[in-house]
Amino acid sequence: MVRTMIGVDSTGAGCIKIMKNDADNPRTTPDSQRSKFLYNSKYALNASIAHIEVINQIPGGSGYQYFPAGTGASNYEKAVGFGNAGGASDATWLFKKAAFPNCKYDMPLFDVKATRTNTGRFNQMRVQRRYSGKYYHDEGGYYFMGNWRQAPWVKNFDGSVSQYGSFSFGTFARITTSTLDDAYNRFQSRDKRLVVWNLAGNEEASKEAQPLAPNGQKSVIIRSDAMIIAKPGYNAETANEWQVAFDSRRVPVKVIAAADIALPAGESFYDTGMALPANIALDVHFYTGSVIMYPCNPVDMDFGAEYWFSGSRIYFNATQAMRARFMLYLDAGDSPTNGSNRVLREFTEGGVNVLQFLRPGSADPPSWADIIIDTRRPCVQIITEGYFSIPVGSPVETVINFDASGMFPMVKYMTKHGAASEDSVGSWSESIRLPSVRRLVVPYQGKADCGDSTHCRLTQTSATFVTHRGNVGDYYNDADNPGTGKTEGCDQPLGIRYYILGIPA
Repeated sequence: MVRTMIGVDSTGAGCIKIMKNDADNPRTTPDSQRSKFLYNSKYALNASIAHIEVINQIPGGSGYQYFPAGTGASNYEKAVGFGNAGGASDATWLFKKAAFPNCKYDMPLFDVKATRTNTGRFNQMRVQRRYSGKYYHDEGGYYFMGNWRQAPWVKNFDGSVSQYGSFSFGTFARITTSTLDDAYNRFQSRDKRLVVWNLAGNEEASKEAQPLAPNGQKSVIIRSDAMIIAKPGYNAETANEWQVAFDSRRVPVKVIAAADIALPAGESFYDTGMALPANIALDVHFYTGSVIMYPCNPVDMDFGAEYWFSGSRIYFNATQAMRARFMLYLDAGDSPTNGSNRVLREFTEGGVNVLQFLRPGSADPPSWADIIIDTRRPCVQIITEGYFSIPVGSPVETVINFDASGMFPMVKYMTKHGAASEDSVGSWSESIRLPSVRRLVVPYQGKADCGDSTHCRLTQTSATFVTHRGNVGDYYNDADNPGTGKTEGCDQPLGIRYYILGIPA
């Protein structure tokens, strides 16, 4: 069994600690040595996923449908418009925050994983060029990646048709049954996964209670019907969900596979060693050398790989030799089981001694939803997080320093925006969006980066965010007036909310 401590450490704090190496003493190893812990309940910030929503249905017929059954435009949680609401082969799904009852933030960190229509492969890390009839002899346009095509999470939404209604917070997504999937339509999708995190996606402060100095409070409860570990200084009997580090209310992100691997050009695979469930999502950074460019390289814009899942394997199809750093997350959408399992379950599988921390009263074997921690799978740590405003200028670099010694870090961030609209869907007063890279085919005033383009250079010690607020969104030779350059604006980012995640390398 991996060396585990449940009790009071050398600082006097009650906690759970699971070590990566049995040679390390969980009681005395300093908490600052993050890479030595597979799990440490004393860390102030916890990463958890509220829900993974699979969006792949276009109901037959036409009109609008609302969920739960019996609701309408004013009180739905989910709604879909199809047929005469956007074309027989298309559907627009709308999700109010209420559709995700485990989500604790109004504007949460979120992600969208979209597959390519014809292949079913996830391809958002790839790039295509925007062509349009407004460009004279194709003189203009821009290169963009798949993230740019995904909808924002919005505040104060007002639908463009009455059937969409209005709501305070939520998002929307378009899917299609069209097979028009070529170099000009690379990002059409019939299958998307909306990943909603229990982390703030804008400047809102974290709801997490900060640990206190050990003060004699009961911090550990272990019974057949309960297992609660409060953060240092809080009483486990009375602690709320933000004051506990561990119990069924605070299930950490389940990372069922994580690695940093070399990919050859073309197809290859990584075998996770287990049958992969359906409701999973992959965060992946593709890179060469020692510096990661996320969400993609702003210069080499045909860089990256498609990926897909089959059996126990993650398959990749890379444009060239590169590395892939990834974490594969699971959302246990199934319900907890019922049985007589205790909160601790110890067994051997494949020659590996395993300890699981379970929801009280689960069945044997437990479901994914029952497993809070599995010692074979490290819990995601938040190394650092924050928010900063984006000044006007191009390029502007904002450097965040941290120490990820012995770990492999990954970055997640959202860009905050002001009021905007989408003609066929609606308008809103504020939004957060996925980060995306966009570059003009023909530079304008010597600048190729669009005003909404951002990226991050990630190393073991720093994250450098590069922004271009104030630049145009498009520049081209106008087809209606050849020889005349024309510019268009874009939804300028106002700030960035970032998280540096990590697990032991």
